[in-house]
Amino acid sequence: MQIKSFQGKDVQDALRQVKEVLGPEAIILSTKTVHKPSDQFKRAKEHFIEVVAAIDLKAHPPPEFPAKAPLAPHPWPHLEKDRGRTAKDPMIRRFLSAGLYPEFVQGMLQEIRAYQKESGGWSNPETFCGFLRWKLMEAVDVTGPELNGSKIWAFVGPTGVGKTTTLAKLAAHFSLRFNKKITLITIDTYRIGAIEQLKTYARILRLPLEIAPDQEALKQMIENNSQQDLLLIDTAGRNPYHTDKLEELRNFLSVDPRVEVHLVLSATTKDIDLARNAEQFSLLPIRSYIFTKIDETEEYSSLFNQLLRYKRPLSYLTNGQKVPEDIELATKGRVANLILKTIQ
Repeated sequence: MQIKSFQGKDVQDALRQVKEVLGPEAIILSTKTVHKPSDQFKRAKEHFIEVVAAIDLKAHPPPEFPAKAPLAPHPWPHLEKDRGRTAKDPMIRRFLSAGLYPEFVQGMLQEIRAYQKESGGWSNPETFCGFLRWKLMEAVDVTGPELNGSKIWAFVGPTGVGKTTTLAKLAAHFSLRFNKKITLITIDTYRIGAIEQLKTYARILRLPLEIAPDQEALKQMIENNSQQDLLLIDTAGRNPYHTDKLEELRNFLSVDPRVEVHLVLSATTKDIDLARNAEQFSLLPIRSYIFTKIDETEEYSSLFNQLLRYKRPLSYLTNGQKVPEDIELATKGRVANLILKTIQ
């Protein structure tokens, strides 16, 4: 990685230098106005714009992490020896104590040390934050909705994470904003009140709702709704330690190869439990993560760690109970900002 400072008479001039030296792929880490006396005989001051930019000369993808991440009691067991002598800067101390994935922290600290050795330190805190934000964005993957043709989305996850409410938010979003033809389907015949809850949403949104008690019924419903733009399938929450129930759910959803499975998880879940949940639900072909309840916590390191463990993309974040307002399409910048909030 190469980080370089540029000075220009204005922003356009500085950015032009960035493009000429580092190329169009450079990332802007910080921008500030610097004032200095024009000469020793005058009181007037001149100013220039300083832009700090970076580019990854290696252009390597983020490191691959093991499919089953080690769940050590200490969140950064390999870094314990480095903490005292490396984390003199308060910003780095916060970064180490945030509980992020150990391998990611190790790689990050190596780049921090290399830059500090080369340049003698960070020019300003804004540059350091910009560097961290860039590396956080590089480490995760996100995916947007792909509604070319008919889609079938099934929502799975542990109990109490908000699968039904998330489904209703997406149904309202695509129905009201994009005028998509949508059918709601539930296979949750276990939980008391589950069908009534979804019936309420369906009635408010004026969307059809069908109940599939078995695989054959689900298969027939999918065929009958082949002209719809989007089929949203609600499932019962499953205990991740009941493998037989997860196998049953996998078989249920295998009636059509077009079914895309989205794993719904809560941002309030402890890191070790989140890892176990995702590991157990990997019996199903997970297309993406959806994280709920980001408004109920200020610690997002477990969310970030989970995106690294299995390298699955994040599609949506939810931040409240209101339908359809409290849901947002995930972006790398949004994830990075959440983690920076945790660090800071």
